[in-house]
Amino acid sequence: MTIQLNSTLPERQPKRALMFSIRLTQAEQDEIDTLAKHLKLPGSFMARHFILEAVKHHKNQMTQEAAVEA
Repeated sequence: MTIQLNSTLPERQPKRALMFSIRLTQAEQDEIDTLAKHLKLPGSFMARHFILEAVKHHKNQMTQEAAVEA
């Protein structure tokens, strides 16, 4: 059985000046690195993408909840 993944990865962005630091377990780091290697992307790019996608998701969810409450 072949599973086809639809990538939602954005195009590469310009260099950024600010740094956001997080702590990960070795297993968490390995998971990010494995996926990044498979997709031939830097691990930092993957981590940034997932963080920004989560922010966008929760922001949209809050906007929808506010619209329902109004």
